[in-house]
Amino acid sequence: MKKFVVFLIIVAVIALAFAGFYLFKPKGADTETSRFEFTPVKRGNIENIVTCTGTLEPIGSVAVGTELSGTVDRVYVDFNDVVKKNQVLAVLDTTQLSINVRTSRADLTRIQAQYDLSDMKYKSDLELHKKGFISDLDLQSTETNFLSAQASLVSAQATYEKHVNNLSKYAIIRSPINGTIINRKIEEGQTVASSYSTPTLFTIAEDLSKMQIYALVDESDIGQIKEGMEVLFTVESYQDLEFKGVAKQIRLQPQTVSNVVNYTVVVETDNKKSILLPGMTATVEFIVEQQMDVLMVQTSALKYQPNRDLMMEVMKEMRKTMSPEKKKELEAKRKERGAGGAPQGGMSGNPGGSGNNRSTRDSGRLWYEDESGKLKMARIKTGATDGLYTEVSGEGVDEGMNVIMKQKRESNVPGYMKRSLF
Repeated sequence: MKKFVVFLIIVAVIALAFAGFYLFKPKGADTETSRFEFTPVKRGNIENIVTCTGTLEPIGSVAVGTELSGTVDRVYVDFNDVVKKNQVLAVLDTTQLSINVRTSRADLTRIQAQYDLSDMKYKSDLELHKKGFISDLDLQSTETNFLSAQASLVSAQATYEKHVNNLSKYAIIRSPINGTIINRKIEEGQTVASSYSTPTLFTIAEDLSKMQIYALVDESDIGQIKEGMEVLFTVESYQDLEFKGVAKQIRLQPQTVSNVVNYTVVVETDNKKSILLPGMTATVEFIVEQQMDVLMVQTSALKYQPNRDLMMEVMKEMRKTMSPEKKKELEAKRKERGAGGAPQGGMSGNPGGSGNNRSTRDSGRLWYEDESGKLKMARIKTGATDGLYTEVSGEGVDEGMNVIMKQKRESNVPGYMKRSLF
């Protein structure tokens, strides 16, 4: 019984509330203040960027190796040393090389004597053959011995010169360029072998005042990258600093990383303060498009399209101010497209997208309400975009102007009751 009484009291209070608000509701409170959600046209900066990562490397680095196998006797430079061209970096042990020189010189002396003897023998037999004292076969044998001795002499001379060069030239490792030692892979007493490939002893960077970044750009973004494009990048060591660079080269050889195709873009940057080091990981931003202090609006506002009922309201208002000639023209176009079709001239399609009625790719429409609450359209031109905001310009488009972003869902409950009950 008590529950029933409480229920009746609640029903009575709700009924009185409905009656009170109905009797004393404000004039014009049957609808919401607006049927739309708005976004303002504002002024700001728009940047369209492509972000990726890369590795800093010196420009013009040279790997210094050795053509000889042997033991490292002396190392004269260390990491970070600045060196000049032809400066001695290291020397290999020359004990065995000196022995090779003496041995090859002795061989050369012996073979030279054999050659001289063969030469004299050949000249003598040649005279005897002319006088008929020896046969053609004997002369041919002498000539063969002479030519063999001559070949041996040439070979011995080459071997001697090789060992002399090994001792005087290749045993001494010199810098081929002016630069800085950024890597040293040998120590005194270490054995180096050049049997299959030339071992790298030092890596010299030609100029650390300039660096380059090997940035990996996804195949979906590489079409936006152009040589000469401005680049901004940061490194983990200096998160508060932003560095500038220029895209110098787009390499055509692709690299597949985790099933994603990437292309290497070489970026050059100054390093006059010498704070950028080889091997650092850089977060790179390619500035595809940049506009400063321009009018812009949320991109979603360019995609808004009124429904059929709202479009009919707009058409009715337009017809009130239309000249008779314009009305006839629109009516003729409507008949051509069929009854009920939207007239040509840009009233249908996606204003913010790539509709067939757009004359150019950078055109669009913004919808707004005038002072009397009537729906209006402004034709605009679009510019740079970062996805969230788009640059806009056109007659009647000003900073602070509220444009329609989307339409609110209609409700059967009057607005004044929504505010009162909820």
